Amino acid sequence: MKTVIFDMDGVLVDSEPLYADAWIQVYKEIGIGIDHDYYFSKICGKHGLISTRMVLEEFCRHEENIDKKNLNFRKEQISAALVKERISPMPGAVQLVSTLSAKGYKLGLATTSLMVCASSIISHIGLDGKFRVMHAGDYVKHGKPHPEVYLITAKMLEAEPEECVVIEDSKSGMIAAKAAQMKVIGVLNGRNKREDLVIADVVVNGLKEITPELIESL
Repeated sequence: MKTVIFDMDGVLVDSEPLYADAWIQVYKEIGIGIDHDYYFSKICGKHGLISTRMVLEEFCRHEENIDKKNLNFRKEQISAALVKERISPMPGAVQLVSTLSAKGYKLGLATTSLMVCASSIISHIGLDGKFRVMHAGDYVKHGKPHPEVYLITAKMLEAEPEECVVIEDSKSGMIAAKAAQMKVIGVLNGRNKREDLVIADVVVNGLKEITPELIESL
């Protein structure tokens, strides 16, 4: 039986608009103006510290004087506060996770979001206790597309990388999973494009198309 590792943002929940608003607020607080177009073209899908460094280098002459970790923590605070009013599960998310859990699959969550936000989201959508391992961005040195988050999650699940199937929506996430020698199911979610998912082993139109049979065929 395969081990299944889920990305969170864009797979289990449509959290990116919330994160966009949170980052806009964070940067506004330090006098930097970005908009949704900037977020989705340059920030979305990147590890927080990587995107923070990029934004500060572009907009701030003295970026070395700004604590990037504090900016990321502030973003997570704002995001966590918005979860209850803004976040709902993707179609089929709760059913898929619940079905796989009931069938005895080892399930992991690998996200570059910080644990405070990830825990809040997973609890809010009713998936508490379904994942044997939740590995978040505050526990990795390298964000996606580096494979670290997936390799560590697999190790914590006591699974070999070749036994793992990753469910992802972003190009950087799929590059990370492939670099970890894992199989990948690419999920179209209305924000990405099929050409973004070309390195996936299989592409689906949504989580409702993922079955145990599909997972075991990889």
